[in-house]
Amino acid sequence: MRKGISFGLKAKFMLVSTFLVALTSITWGGWFWLNESEHLMERLEANGRLLLDSIQPPIIDAILYERLGVVEENAGLLDNFIEQIVENRELQVVYAFITDTNGKVLAHSDYREFGKTYRDPLTTAALRRHEFYGHTARLPSGEIYDMAMPLQVAGKSWGALRVGVSLAQVEKEKELMAREIIMFSVLFFLIGNVVFYVVGLTMSRPLLKLSQAMSEVNHHSLDAVPLSQHMHRNDEIGKLQQSFSEMLQRLKKAEQERQVALARLMQNEKMATVGKLVAGVAHEINNPLMVMSTSLFHLEKKVQPELVKYISHHKEGVQRIEGIVRQLTDFSRAGSLDLQRVTSDRFFEEAAGFATLAIKKFPVRFQSSNSAGATLLLIDKGKMHQVVLNLLLNAADASPEGGVVQLLAYLEDGNYCLAVHDQGAGVNPGDEEQIFELFYTTKPGGEGSGIGLAISKSIVEMHRGKITCESRPGDTTFLIRIPLQKEPDHG
Repeated sequence: MRKGISFGLKAKFMLVSTFLVALTSITWGGWFWLNESEHLMERLEANGRLLLDSIQPPIIDAILYERLGVVEENAGLLDNFIEQIVENRELQVVYAFITDTNGKVLAHSDYREFGKTYRDPLTTAALRRHEFYGHTARLPSGEIYDMAMPLQVAGKSWGALRVGVSLAQVEKEKELMAREIIMFSVLFFLIGNVVFYVVGLTMSRPLLKLSQAMSEVNHHSLDAVPLSQHMHRNDEIGKLQQSFSEMLQRLKKAEQERQVALARLMQNEKMATVGKLVAGVAHEINNPLMVMSTSLFHLEKKVQPELVKYISHHKEGVQRIEGIVRQLTDFSRAGSLDLQRVTSDRFFEEAAGFATLAIKKFPVRFQSSNSAGATLLLIDKGKMHQVVLNLLLNAADASPEGGVVQLLAYLEDGNYCLAVHDQGAGVNPGDEEQIFELFYTTKPGGEGSGIGLAISKSIVEMHRGKITCESRPGDTTFLIRIPLQKEPDHG
């Protein structure tokens, strides 16, 4: 324990320090890369804008000369300017062309585009907004920076100049910058970890002294050495020593809880004995009940009609006693299982079939869904059918008219799960555990015996499973979890 505490704290310190160094490296590197990438794009845009500004006046002059007839329209002046733009050494120009005010191409670096009319948003923006405009675009050959410059004189538009510049050189510079940033970040990461490792060693020395003090704990009585016998600290190490003392107190408490659990186990053994006693008592009660039922049957035929209703009340009472005795008998017999291997799909199909027949008398709709497939189960099929049917009947009885009762099956965390869901008023908060106790019921007097759920819980726990309840108004779910059994080794 002493070694584990020291190593765990040291490992946590190194993990946090490594994370902080890595986070700092990544944050700084990312910020620097983004900032420099933005500067590269701004420089590219500035160079492109400078080029377009410098060549804009002669292009406008050439267009005016052609319109005034000073030179012929096909003299090639505009093509010369396009050629100058394409041959620019500072920018990798992919294409360049000039359009008139309607977007018609007057000159293009690709002669096949001559005469074509462009109505794309960039050209339209340059003609309408009368200002430089650019954005990043993607072509089959790669990314470009597409720029448009309006051709204006004294507020009058004569067309637009479009230039596309390749971003390949910018991407190369970004890659080179990224490699340099990564190398520096790795170097910073290694140096930072070395520094933090030295700091961690320095901090671990007082922890070793604390571990020696902890080794003096009396393991028989779990009493710690008083703090006054050792150097008292007001820092985190002092808090650790205090936490160790509190842990010993928790161990004492855990031992007490173990004793309580042992007493509860003994109580369960007593309940098993009670079950056997109940079985004997139930057998003795059945005999006089049979005599009473027979007598009531004959009396009902001979008494006057106005007395028949009283006979009916007696018959209902006898039937209720018979039902309670039958449930008590089931409870006493729940201590043994007849385990057999069955596939989950067959078990679910049979359970759903029984439920469909049993719930017919209730004004509810029944739905079932099996997503567990054909999983092999080792269960007492009859008793598990009893559990499922009991939960479904309770759900149907609690559901409003027209409500939906659902039976769901699925696999989760190595368990075969059965869920029974209804839309009834639900279980009162705090009663989710008590409803599984023997003779505890939330139904009005005379309608429930409080035995069915206790039997169900006993059967599920004998399968090493667990049954739980989650409830709120309009949404109640009983969930059964049965651990899946591994195939035995026949080797």
